[in-house]
Amino acid sequence: MDFTSEVELSAITVKPIAFTEQQQRQEPILKQVHLHIGSGEWITLLGRNGSGKSTLAKVIAGAAVEGLSGDVIRSDPSGRLVPIVMQRPEASLVGSTPWEDVVLMLEQNEAEEERIAGLAEEALSLVGLGERLHQPIGTLSGGQKQLVAIAGCIAVYSPLLVLDEATSMLDPEASALVLEQARAIHAKGTTVIWITQKLNELNERDRIVAMQDGRIAFDGTSTSWYERVNGHEGASVCERLGFDAPYTVQVAWELEKLGLTLDPFPIVPSMLAKAVSGYGSRLDA
Repeated sequence: MDFTSEVELSAITVKPIAFTEQQQRQEPILKQVHLHIGSGEWITLLGRNGSGKSTLAKVIAGAAVEGLSGDVIRSDPSGRLVPIVMQRPEASLVGSTPWEDVVLMLEQNEAEEERIAGLAEEALSLVGLGERLHQPIGTLSGGQKQLVAIAGCIAVYSPLLVLDEATSMLDPEASALVLEQARAIHAKGTTVIWITQKLNELNERDRIVAMQDGRIAFDGTSTSWYERVNGHEGASVCERLGFDAPYTVQVAWELEKLGLTLDPFPIVPSMLAKAVSGYGSRLDA
C-alpha cells in the first residue's frame, strides 16, 4: 500500500459532557495523553475496562468525540474517518452478503464505480473469504463476520486498522483466525492498533501501550512489559497493572527463580522452547 499513516496525539484530554454539578466532578476519560504512532507500526493497546482505551481508539481513528481537547496531527491529508472493527461485527455490517457489505462501504467512500466489484472481491480474498462472497451474512461464524469488517477496511485503503477487542466475543479458533489475518495485513505495511485484554495475543515484536485511569501507564516493548525489576523479587509492569501473565511467561519467571535467565525473554511458547533448548546446549558445552 502506498499511503502513510503517522498520527501524533498531543495533550489529548476528554471530559464527559456535564449538565449537573455532580457530573462536573467526574474525572476526565483521557488525561493529557501524548502518543506518536509511526507508519507501519503494530501497537497492542492494553487496559482494563474503564481505562480509556476505547475512547483513545476513537480519537486515533478520527471519530467525533465529545469533550475532546488537544491536538491530533495526521500524515493522511484526506481527513478520512478510519473504520474501527468492534467487538460485535453485526453492529457495523449492513450488507446481506460479504460482497454486498464491502461494496456498500466502497460506495460510501466514493470509490470509482468501475473498480468497486473488483476491489470487493480482492479484499475478501485477502482475508480468506474468497469462496464466501455471496454467502448470507447470517450464516457466517463470528470470526468470519469480523473478517468481513476487516475486508471493508482493506478495500477502502484505510491508512490504519483499528480493532477494538475484535476477538473478545469469539472462541479460541475464531480468535486465532482473526488475529492471524490482522498480522498478515500488518506484514504488508498497514498500521495496526490492536486493542485487547488477552495477553496471549501479544507478539515479541509488538509495541505495547497500556492505559490506566485515562493515562498511558506504559509504552514499550513486550519484553519490558514482562520484565521483573530486581529479578524475581520485583513485580513486572504487567503485574502492577493487574494483568495475569500467560503460562509461558509464568514458566520463565519460575525458571528465573531457579537461576535460569533466558535471553531473549520468552513471551510465546515457541520462544520458550527455543530458549530452554539453547540453555541446555550451553550446559552440555
